[in-house]
Amino acid sequence: MADLITVEALAQRRNDVGLIVLDVRFTPGKSDGKQRYLTGHIPGAVYLDLPTELSDPTAVGQGANPLPTPAQLQATLRRLGITHESHVVVYDDSNLSPAARAWWVLRWAGLAQVSVLDGGLAAWVASGQPLATDDVQPKAASTLEITVGALSQLTVEDVPHAPVQGTLLDLRPAASFAFNAEGKGGHIPGAVSLPGAQLLDEQGRLVQPPAFRSRLQQADVDLSRPLAAYCGSGVAASLFVLAAHTAGLSAALYPGSWSHWSSDPKRPVEG
Repeated sequence: MADLITVEALAQRRNDVGLIVLDVRFTPGKSDGKQRYLTGHIPGAVYLDLPTELSDPTAVGQGANPLPTPAQLQATLRRLGITHESHVVVYDDSNLSPAARAWWVLRWAGLAQVSVLDGGLAAWVASGQPLATDDVQPKAASTLEITVGALSQLTVEDVPHAPVQGTLLDLRPAASFAFNAEGKGGHIPGAVSLPGAQLLDEQGRLVQPPAFRSRLQQADVDLSRPLAAYCGSGVAASLFVLAAHTAGLSAALYPGSWSHWSSDPKRPVEG
């Protein structure tokens, strides 16, 4: 199953049995995702809240968007009616990063058929497809059993080894990578800057594999060695993992990312 799906393909398959479309729009620091969903979403799409359903809001000291526990995630996926036979399509209304985080979490949970809508809601609207404003509810709960770990992740103990064994990419904006005038900011020692905006083309779609590989090579990344990624809160870095998958590469995600690493003043920082 492809990791990306086009607007045209989704429009043709929207009524397929087993298709579940999830709206995971999310803006860091805001809680208006559901309200924006109700102003216009893909017909039949169910809203899924990234901070509370694809993260564990009760976890302390694990970063801004810590992964949900397996039990929490299984309960959420059952509520959505997802089974291992479902084809799940996720999308957002911004830069594909929230959808990529949803893709990563669902794939991590062992679901094989998960696709990100390339270009997101903007591409859907630009193609003239319809929008709905109802609050769609899942049709029926499932009895899904999950086993997490299908995608690679870094623990905080793994992070210092990642730049030694391969390349650790920092997906935050370039301005956050270095220390500012007040001495704040910086990055995990040994990390390489690759701002997440470089993973999208002019239409807001994921860059094609040749362009992705080219941008890594321009950053002097050795594609024969292990790749890992982090960002501010583990969302934008998920987009890197998705881009790597589409290019036939694998990459590990540091879910806690900078929000976790920087929470302990004893951890080293470079600028």
